[in-house]
Amino acid sequence: MEALKKNALFRLQELEKKMLRAEKRKFNDQQRQIQRLKEKLFPGNGLQERKENMSGYYALWGKDFIDALYNASPGLEQEFVILEAH
Repeated sequence: MEALKKNALFRLQELEKKMLRAEKRKFNDQQRQIQRLKEKLFPGNGLQERKENMSGYYALWGKDFIDALYNASPGLEQEFVILEAH
C-alpha cells in the first residue's frame, strides 16, 4: 500500500509540474501578445500619431478616413480611441 501511495503522489506531483509549465507558457504567450499590441498602439513608447503620417491612411481610405476620425473623436476629453479597418 505504501508503494502505491508513493507512486500516486509522485504522479500527482509530476502532473502538477506539467500543469504549472503549461500555465507559464500560456502566461508568457499572453504577455508577448500584449507587448506587441502595446508597441503597435504606442510605437517607441509614444503616441502613434506622433510617429506615423496620416497621408498613408488618407491614400488608402480617402475622405472616409477623415470622416471616421472626426466621428470617433471624443472632442476635448483625454481618452484614446482605436479605429479598426473593416
